[in-house]
Amino acid sequence: HATTTTTKMAASATTNQANNPQSCTNPTKFDFLNDLRSKYPHQPVFLQAVEEMALSIEPLFSDPINGNFYKKAFLYLTEPERTISFHVPWMDDQGVQHVNRGWRVEFSSALGPYKGGLRFHPTVDDGILKFLGFEQIFKNSLTGLPLGGGKGGSDFDPKGKSEGEIRRFCESFMTELCRYIDASTDVPAGDIGVGGREI
Repeated sequence: HATTTTTKMAASATTNQANNPQSCTNPTKFDFLNDLRSKYPHQPVFLQAVEEMALSIEPLFSDPINGNFYKKAFLYLTEPERTISFHVPWMDDQGVQHVNRGWRVEFSSALGPYKGGLRFHPTVDDGILKFLGFEQIFKNSLTGLPLGGGKGGSDFDPKGKSEGEIRRFCESFMTELCRYIDASTDVPAGDIGVGGREI
């Protein structure tokens, strides 16, 4: 279901840019987001997630006393505190070397350690992870637990891979990522392509 949702969002982002008068790529709506739009035109799924969240809290931005404060606070949340990008070399069962890309996007630690899943899927890129990490801020805040938002993963496709190949990939992935995570700072979890075996 999560894959379908992400795919639908990615496919609809381009359509919404042209057809939705409230689209995040429409500078007449939420002009305080124009700088974000100009920096990330290549990440339409992320911009759409920002736009949808802005629409849901739009009355705050119109508040005559605190409207500007809410706009600035919202903009603050749209930029990750840290984005980690790294290569993931691994060897298949035939001894052939492969290299995938890995990321961890750490969005907000205002409430506590970053918390969010790791996704292994060929569609994963930094824009998809920014979209998922941005939404994770709000999902985690609604639990009432002291957790920030984060998301990570790789464009590695575990489908059709042997147990040994997946193990070697995961070991390589974590050899890099382990430098940046800790129970008190960032707590990854599972997501698409990452279950108990991979964790």
